[in-house]
Amino acid sequence: MSNHTLYLASKSPRRKSILEGLGYDVRVLEKSKEPMGYFPGDEEVLEKESPETYVMRTALEKFREGIALKSALGAGAADAPVLVADTTVSLGENILGKPRDEAEAVRFLLALSGRAHDVRTAVVVGRTWEDRQDRLQCSQVHFRKISLEEAIAYARTGEPYDKAGGYGIQGLAGIFVERIEGSFTGIMGLPVFEAAELLRAHGVFPRGFDK
Repeated sequence: MSNHTLYLASKSPRRKSILEGLGYDVRVLEKSKEPMGYFPGDEEVLEKESPETYVMRTALEKFREGIALKSALGAGAADAPVLVADTTVSLGENILGKPRDEAEAVRFLLALSGRAHDVRTAVVVGRTWEDRQDRLQCSQVHFRKISLEEAIAYARTGEPYDKAGGYGIQGLAGIFVERIEGSFTGIMGLPVFEAAELLRAHGVFPRGFDK
């Protein structure tokens, strides 16, 4: 095993692509396959749970599951850390999960229209539950005004349904973004700076940066 290897406990093609683009050897841990086109929506938000608490709790739950999936590989598992990330979009304390249908996707976009909202991504890295480390990255995104017709058109592209807040900044929704404050990759779902720092702390480096 090289010191570029990590396990990614996520089905997100965006997170895998970001990590591979940096030169990491990414091995994906998957519990199960969902039917094509099916997105179950976000995890349940607990009563009075803040966006910060929610996103870190769900990331830690996914990390615990990732460690179990890696352990199930037995002797075939590489001595590499597990990385998980979870992202949430919020307007104030109101968390916008993954829209369940077109109507909800349109409602989310119109709620974000002409306003600033927060995007938080929690990252957890470790070989075991005990040696895990985590970071929370928060960015702010400012949307221009979005018409009802634009919101419907975007909802019908299919982009919103596997994404917190119902949009992907790296896709067509980029036309709605006036400016951001924070990390573009964090808004995509994996803040590169925080992820690389945590991986480095566990002896994992992008190719060419381990000397």
